Amino acid sequence: MKMLRTLWMMMMLPAAFAVAADAVPAQPDTNIINNRLAWQKVAEARDAAQKESHHEAVADYLEALANDASLVETVAQEIAYQKLWREDADKAVFYFKRYLARHPDEINRDVRKGLAQAYSWSGRQKEAIVLYRQLVDEDGNDGAARLGLGRSLIWNNELREGYDVVRSLEDEFPAGSAPGRESSDFLLTVMDSYTTHMDVRGTGSWDSDGLDIYRATADFHLEVLGNKLLQVAPTATLFQMPDRPDVFSPKMQFGLVGTLARNWSFHAYAWLEHFRSSEPITDAATDKLNWTRPGGDFWLTWIALPRLRVDFGGSNLAVETYPAFAKHLNFNQASVSADWRFARKFTLGGAGIFGDYSDGNTRRSGSAHLFWNREGKLKIMTGPTFTYMDYTDPYPGGYWAPDWVRNGSWRLLLVTRHGRMTFKLDGSVGLEQELGSDALTVAGISGRWGWRLADRTFLSAEAGYSRSRFSSASGYNRKFVGLSLKAMF
Repeated sequence: MKMLRTLWMMMMLPAAFAVAADAVPAQPDTNIINNRLAWQKVAEARDAAQKESHHEAVADYLEALANDASLVETVAQEIAYQKLWREDADKAVFYFKRYLARHPDEINRDVRKGLAQAYSWSGRQKEAIVLYRQLVDEDGNDGAARLGLGRSLIWNNELREGYDVVRSLEDEFPAGSAPGRESSDFLLTVMDSYTTHMDVRGTGSWDSDGLDIYRATADFHLEVLGNKLLQVAPTATLFQMPDRPDVFSPKMQFGLVGTLARNWSFHAYAWLEHFRSSEPITDAATDKLNWTRPGGDFWLTWIALPRLRVDFGGSNLAVETYPAFAKHLNFNQASVSADWRFARKFTLGGAGIFGDYSDGNTRRSGSAHLFWNREGKLKIMTGPTFTYMDYTDPYPGGYWAPDWVRNGSWRLLLVTRHGRMTFKLDGSVGLEQELGSDALTVAGISGRWGWRLADRTFLSAEAGYSRSRFSSASGYNRKFVGLSLKAMF
């Protein structure tokens, strides 16, 4: 009996286990849940992208991939565009290439255009140019690809070909179309604020101590070594002061502009200048002025992060006052500055400068600013600025050299354009104090008008006034005007 009971129980165990299994609720499939969460995050990311909330969109896309990595095949290009609009072009390149690697048998023209744009925005102009050329060869009617090619060529210092490419869009597309409108806007920006093949300009300034300075320059840039610009710039300057003989200064300058690496660019200039007068220029001088000197200026620009720019510079300059000319005074200067756009509309910047004068004096100065920026038809930049300067040997004679001076001001810059014209108004107001003196109210105002009067020429005029002792080497207020004619060949 006992043996039969044991056999019966063993026979019933499978049935009992089956009943128990039916009684326990089925566990949900984790993969299905994660996939649903991932697509929910993709939907939220796309909604944020529509609202131009690019930071939130990227975060949602990455959370979606954390839940289901297989979605990268579908959304990698969407992440790339959001990274691009956030100005993180290096990461955009990564995701565009990741998408293309998973779709090798598709044409993917739009994604390839996105990759070319990301190459260009990240400073990899040569790679951008190669890809844009492929896209234009495939479809010569693609205005966006041709505009991208032209921009990349100009940003790579291939000015002539780049300008020709963009100009052809102006000719072939109606002014109201996207390619026609965008090409005209870009060429206006190039002529207004970029280096061109020729820039002939004249300036005049009048200081409150009676020093007048008139300067004429013919600045030419020639394309050499593929993507470098060789500068040749003869200059003539006339200095005048009441009851003093004129000082005339011819100058010959050569320079080279180019890139060292993807995020590094350089400007290097050297010159020889001569100062002469027909009579002694100060009461203490016994001979007429006859001074020839070399000089130079250079700076390196490093795009350390997508929104962080750092500049390192150095120069050797003459001190432009009559007493300084008589003493043959000059100074070496080293500087470092940075601008960081830490938020979409805010930029924080600062600079430090050290000057070593040939009379043994030294100067330390620094500045800082915090600007709010608004893009659009009317561009606005405004915010506080602070400047500080001191000398180890105050008032040695020959130039303004206070023990210390500081300036706190509020600046407002307005920039707009209409058709083929540009307009800029720049103003500031604040307080300035020198050791041993009361604080003074200081202000400055300047305006600039520019006109692209022909396809390859640009005329501009500017004028301004600055009531600040920082305006000149002699520490006096200054008025100034300027006229410039620029051209692309």
